[in-house]
Amino acid sequence: MRRDVRCWTVAAALLLGVAAGCSRPVPPPVIVPGADRYPDYPKPHLPADLARQDGVARPHELAWLQLQSGDPKGAERTLRDLLKKTPGVYPSQAALGFSRLSQEQPGDALQWFDRALAVEAGFVPALVGRGEALVELGREGEAFETYQSVLERVPDQPVALRRVEVLRFRAVQSDVAAAQAALAGSRLEEARDHFGRAVKASPDSGFLHRDLADVERRLGNGDRARTLIDRALVLDPQDARAYAIRGELQEAAGETEAAMADYRRALALDPALPELSQRITDIETGLKEAALPAEFKAIGTSLRVTRGEAAALLAYRTPSLLQAAARGTVLITDGRRHWAQASILLAARAGAMEVYPNHTFQPNAGMTRGEFAAVVTRMLNLLAARAPQAAQGWKDARLAFADVRPGHTQYLAISRAVASGVMRPLEGQTFGISRPMTGADAVESIDRLAGLVDRALVVAGAGARPSQGRGGRQP
Repeated sequence: MRRDVRCWTVAAALLLGVAAGCSRPVPPPVIVPGADRYPDYPKPHLPADLARQDGVARPHELAWLQLQSGDPKGAERTLRDLLKKTPGVYPSQAALGFSRLSQEQPGDALQWFDRALAVEAGFVPALVGRGEALVELGREGEAFETYQSVLERVPDQPVALRRVEVLRFRAVQSDVAAAQAALAGSRLEEARDHFGRAVKASPDSGFLHRDLADVERRLGNGDRARTLIDRALVLDPQDARAYAIRGELQEAAGETEAAMADYRRALALDPALPELSQRITDIETGLKEAALPAEFKAIGTSLRVTRGEAAALLAYRTPSLLQAAARGTVLITDGRRHWAQASILLAARAGAMEVYPNHTFQPNAGMTRGEFAAVVTRMLNLLAARAPQAAQGWKDARLAFADVRPGHTQYLAISRAVASGVMRPLEGQTFGISRPMTGADAVESIDRLAGLVDRALVVAGAGARPSQGRGGRQP
């Protein structure tokens, strides 16, 4: 019988014994191995305990010879007969998986490989077969993981080595696309699984560690996210988004100064991350407010704001305006031991608040709404000196109040304070000139004043924004 060089040759039948004058039955033909039809299929060898069982070794070997000779259906019949009699022979289950795989039945083959692995989880031939079946089924990410398991056991397994290199890039692409689709659908756990496989396939890719860290962060797994993002920055120290994510993790953990440093690094690497500027501002504000004296924090609860408290609010919320207007020195005899001494001096030097002729400031004296309006008007005049166009809205204001006549000495100051939007009238268009100015109203008014100052100076191009949120000079 003619065969090409890659086919198997069949030898003549050998008699089991020959004796003069006796007759013996003739055994079936013995298949003599030639070139393997499926050289990538690793042979599933029988361990010693199974090889010693009756009716196992011979049919198992015969089936493998049948498969490699190009007769997968014959091999399948032999193996099914063997497994019917002895169901637990896992190398034969793996061999049957290869037989089904050679017949282009990867789904059925996968089941046989999985059965073998259920008995012996680290059985390398079954793992290789499983990887091959998964490739045929288009499940490349799982196939990659299976081949990786092979290489963990046999680092030089040739089939796994070849497949891993081919599948690595394709598996990463597939998993990243699937992860992004899962994120779009808010399926965070699914996204984590896909990113996790991608990281395992490409462990030196910083951006994969970064994206997986972000998912873990969103799932609330802060420690895991921190480990991943630290690794991402080791792999790619120029990844702005990674710094931003680490900043969020640090901020959530209360590490505000470290978070601010990472936000600044991220913004320096990628100025197109505008949300980071506000994060930095918020942290700076929080740090400054945390360092403020307890007396300052209590201003909002005061039933009547004091002159010292008003000075502290001005210095904290509008520091640049006061600093630009500050001139010379002033003598104040009663402010040295006050908690807001520096703010009192700044407000006095800028002309925002008066020092009395006897050189006292009277920082503990309570203020009326009329007195506070006078301070607001002084601040508006300082602003008008730097941004004249801003004064158009209040400079010539002559508002009507039920309790303040135009001839009153404080009428113009009150009109300007209200026209600018810094202060507001009370019910019935009254102003309450003699009413106490509460701490809560003072805080709200100075906040509105700071906003007005910021907007006016930006429009006028008179320099950087002076307050940047709630930050500024500490009292």
